[in-house]
Amino acid sequence: MDKPLYPCSSIGTLDVLAKTLGVHPRKLKNIADKVNSSYSAIQLPAHPTTGKVREVFEPKHELKKIQKRINSRIFEHVKFPVYLQGGIKATSINKRDYIANAAMHGRSKTLINLDVRNFYPNIKTNVVTDIFKYFFKFSDEVVEILTALTTYNGSLPQGGCTSSYLANLVFYNDEYRLVSSFRGRGLRYTRLLDDITISSTNSIDSKLSVQLVKDVASMLRKRSLNLKSAKTKITDRSEMHKDFEVTGLCVRDVLPNVRKKDRLYVRQLVFNCEKMAIENRTSDEFHTLWNRTSGLVARLHRLKNSQAVDYRKRLSVILPLYDQYQEAKLVKRVSSALKVPISSHTQWGIIKKYNNLVYHLGILARTESALARRLKLSLKVHYSSVPLIDTYWEQ
Repeated sequence: MDKPLYPCSSIGTLDVLAKTLGVHPRKLKNIADKVNSSYSAIQLPAHPTTGKVREVFEPKHELKKIQKRINSRIFEHVKFPVYLQGGIKATSINKRDYIANAAMHGRSKTLINLDVRNFYPNIKTNVVTDIFKYFFKFSDEVVEILTALTTYNGSLPQGGCTSSYLANLVFYNDEYRLVSSFRGRGLRYTRLLDDITISSTNSIDSKLSVQLVKDVASMLRKRSLNLKSAKTKITDRSEMHKDFEVTGLCVRDVLPNVRKKDRLYVRQLVFNCEKMAIENRTSDEFHTLWNRTSGLVARLHRLKNSQAVDYRKRLSVILPLYDQYQEAKLVKRVSSALKVPISSHTQWGIIKKYNNLVYHLGILARTESALARRLKLSLKVHYSSVPLIDTYWEQ
């Protein structure tokens, strides 16, 4: 299947949409009417190489809950083709991330890496309207409300919960034709949101490479999008002095792998954890370092790196701990949490605090298992109706 498919019935009225999303029609319209005041701008840290500071827009609580329901009750029913690899809920078969994306280009002889310029800001309201109207085949009043709920100041907000799903559907009526054409020529194509990769197990000559880039650019122009020419890279496997990478992973072998310098960096971090653990396994610095290192080791394990098992064993011996002061603070926090009235348990802030306490009690259990078990049981009884964060947004 190369073309995205929505197998469900069309949503024809505002009432049916409201019922689908579990909210009163009047409230749904009210949220849509005030959407441009329902985001918070967040400045991300500067990029380590370019120094560029990015701004994303986080939907506020009420809008975020609606967007999460649009994802789970509409977008997650779409059957997405495998060449779309980012921002889609993973399954046991398709992981849908940068690692799975790179794996589809293993043992290539030629790589063509392309990047869409200012992807999210340049996906305008009219494109989103087109997706809801002609791909989903929803009625005009439903299209109007959904477009309002998923756009911000006339375009797709980077940071919006629904944005990645819409970004995957931008070329719903053209991309599948391009993929089919490329496959007929023995080429592989994937897109991870704004990162496009074309590869072949045979060498691609310069004339064909230029034409392939033009074909992609032509598809983008239909949606008023353009390639970032500075990011266009055509690399042959024989060019050993150049990076041969897809979404940051080397694909010279059958399975993608991290660069040698990145593998050495993880090894150094594991050593640093062991060194710091000798003196203090309870400091905030150690907790931060250990968590960061553990995440990078998990990445190596996912990539089937031979060192990952050894690194995990070494980290498991030096798990972060709490000292008596931290233990006393945690006990005090649990005591305060047990005084929160049940009527407040549906508040998002209370739910976050409860789940955070459960996480920290898991750390306390490494040294004070009986105390941690007792405190966790008290919390569980008092907060019996509180959901896990992962399931909260789906309710």
